[in-house]
Amino acid sequence: MAISLNTHSPKEFQFLIGGQEAWNTQLLTGLYALDVDSVGFPSIGTNQVLDVRNGSRVLQTTDFFQTQSQQITEISVSGTAKSDTMSLLLSNITGDTAGTYAVTSAYEPTDYGVGTSGLTAGDFKLMTIVYSSPETDSDLVFEDCVCTSLSLSGDMGTEAGRVKFSATFKTGTKPHNLSLASETVDTAISTNNVTMGSWGTSAYRKICTVADLVVNSFTLNLENDAIFTGYDASGNFETISRAAEFVATADFNVKYDATSEPMLNTFQTQTGSSGITLMNNDASITDGAFGFEMTACAYTNVAWSEGDAMNMDVSVKALGSGVTSSTTLVEIGI
Repeated sequence: MAISLNTHSPKEFQFLIGGQEAWNTQLLTGLYALDVDSVGFPSIGTNQVLDVRNGSRVLQTTDFFQTQSQQITEISVSGTAKSDTMSLLLSNITGDTAGTYAVTSAYEPTDYGVGTSGLTAGDFKLMTIVYSSPETDSDLVFEDCVCTSLSLSGDMGTEAGRVKFSATFKTGTKPHNLSLASETVDTAISTNNVTMGSWGTSAYRKICTVADLVVNSFTLNLENDAIFTGYDASGNFETISRAAEFVATADFNVKYDATSEPMLNTFQTQTGSSGITLMNNDASITDGAFGFEMTACAYTNVAWSEGDAMNMDVSVKALGSGVTSSTTLVEIGI
């Protein structure tokens, strides 16, 4: 058999996501393409043991052990944020489908697993992820995926503040297929860019109540990890639950001036919430406009940052208002 003369560019690979209607049931229609920088190989958690057993100084064939059962696959990707696909990821990680994506102080996530059905695919409660390969019939398919971390970031000095994203997904279900027939992209990469440019009114740029800030860059971090339990007849985990804490943090680089300087003292003297953090085009978060709000925050870092001009690095973490409170912890519009 002769060698193949075909060579593929990494840019030919695509990263696709689709909603599911039931557990352990991949949905390969309605696939959205994400605008990714590159498509790295997933971390497939194959259980493999290579320990030398008693009675030998080398690993024998009979010592080798490998199984796909009880494996957790982790998938990471980064690229340029588009409003249509970021809304899908925000829906999954927050569990909110109301148009803006909010988590309250009394947040209680929904668990999914064997027997889960009747989901609306467009809500993206569970996801199918497809690595689309340019090689014929070589797509990788993973089902029952959830987004466990999502970061949105922008820098006014790079691409005029166009927002980038990075996301991590996990699944406790074995890969559905590692050589599937080539899938069709149902919704191609859009031109719906997300930018910091919409935050043009300084009164709505607040960090811990301090308004009228000149924001050079930001990163919004959402974390909602997954826990897998149980064991079904096929060796998959039976249920997926969210971890003990939903975490919302934000990091900023702002201009050092008379407005921002007092944050240094507030950071050192705070005893609880230091107030609202808001980055938006208005006082309230709305669907269709990029922005985010943390109703109550604490500073976790404030420090000078040297550059062409003196700036400040500021980090905050969202705080709840009580375990029975419906007050918003974090809300994102896009």
